[in-house]
Formats: sequence, C-alpha cells, structure tokens
Amino acid sequence: MSKKNKYLLSVRSKEDLRGIALYTIEKFGIEQSKKYAIGLEKALEFLSENPNHGKRYLSTGKKMLFRYRYISHVIFYYPTASGIFIVRVLGERMNFLKHIK
Repeated sequence: MSKKNKYLLSVRSKEDLRGIALYTIEKFGIEQSKKYAIGLEKALEFLSENPNHGKRYLSTGKKMLFRYRYISHVIFYYPTASGIFIVRVLGERMNFLKHIK
C-alpha cells in the first residue's frame, strides 16, 4: 500500500489498469490516456477515504464487495481497516460476475 494512497491493487486490477491505458492510447491518444489515468487515480483515492460511497454489489461471506462507476469503467473493491482493496476495474459493458470470480 502506498504511503499517500490508502488503496491496494490486486494483480488483476493492475492488469486491468494497464489494459485500459493501452486501449485508451490506441483509440484516443496518449494525452487522453494520461487524463483518464489521473481521473481513475483520483477516484481510487476518493474511495479509499470514503469506502461506503460505492454501491453494495455482492456479499462474499463476511465481506461486502462494492462497485463504483468511473466514466466507462466500474471499480470493484472491498473496504479494509486502512482503506480499500481493489479487486477489478472492468469496462461497463463486461459481464461483471464472470470476471470477478
């Protein structure tokens, strides 16, 4: 977990973010990719400080998985004692349950 940010990224969410960046560069250019990445980072920081701001999505035993829409993507996360754990960052048209397993 970063000193500044109170969020931890899963391996899959890191892959998701990398894929989003590459797709955005290809379709919209590097400047737009940078802007989108900055916005996503701000959304993650906001959620780490306000973990209950997202919508409840799925109960997994003792934990509640939350979701938060950021433009064309949905951030899936669990609140933690020190912030949030990011499970996935998926495109809004994806089959969420299929990719969260």
